Amino acid sequence: MARPIITLTTDFGGADIYVGAMKGVILGINPDAAIVDVTHEVPPQDVRAGAYALDAAWDAFPPGTVHVAVVDPGVGTDRLPIAACGPGATFVGPDNGTLSYVLARAGAPRPDAAPFVPGSVTLPDGWTAYHLTERKYWREPVRSTFHGRDIFAPVAAHLSAGLAPSALGPRLTHVTAFAVPVAVESDGRIEGCVQHVDRYGNLVTNIAEALLSAADGALTVGIGGREVTGLSTSFQGEGPLVAVIGSGGWLEVAVPNGSAARELAAGIGDAVVVRLSPR
Repeated sequence: MARPIITLTTDFGGADIYVGAMKGVILGINPDAAIVDVTHEVPPQDVRAGAYALDAAWDAFPPGTVHVAVVDPGVGTDRLPIAACGPGATFVGPDNGTLSYVLARAGAPRPDAAPFVPGSVTLPDGWTAYHLTERKYWREPVRSTFHGRDIFAPVAAHLSAGLAPSALGPRLTHVTAFAVPVAVESDGRIEGCVQHVDRYGNLVTNIAEALLSAADGALTVGIGGREVTGLSTSFQGEGPLVAVIGSGGWLEVAVPNGSAARELAAGIGDAVVVRLSPR
């Protein structure tokens, strides 16, 4: 029988004991759990970046995986601890927008707020969520500054051992999410933005491959006052800048053996425009 999988996505880094303590709590409850570190290098307190990382990785795991995502600048405040269950996966963490990209891809309505500003959204069809109130599934004593260890890790361990999510507390109909910017196509143009900058300086846009493949013609990508014509099949394309469909299925702008973010002085939210030309 396959071992149950728990993934961890945090902004804790590797210098302190926080990640190790969470793993210790999990293994103390379910020694059979296989714990996978997605990343602990989310920029500190950057919920948006944590939400992106979670969405980029979670569906690479087998159905039934429990995903713990803790980027929690509001720890100890009145933000809720939750478990959200979607088709094939369960997510445990603070209700602060960490699920925004996951829920947007699942078809949740956009919250009535500016991009990246948290709001309340109705769960998509096929999803349930629970407010974590049953303390018997927590680690005591609960420290108001470390819910990752004292609430989220033990809850994830119990879930991985077969606990029904409904045992964790009252059911929720709404959770917190921010409005994820959506690329818009009109009159031969696709207007999008940079949604992520990876450690290589590649600019990952919110323009999906499907939007580009639906266009029957050549394309030019404009960003930061520069243009790239056509798509490369690798990061080593010709020219000082290349446009490529990255591993996540998004259009990316890169500099061969360099940093597009540095070259273009570009970052999260900067505009990207694709012009489509008929063949």
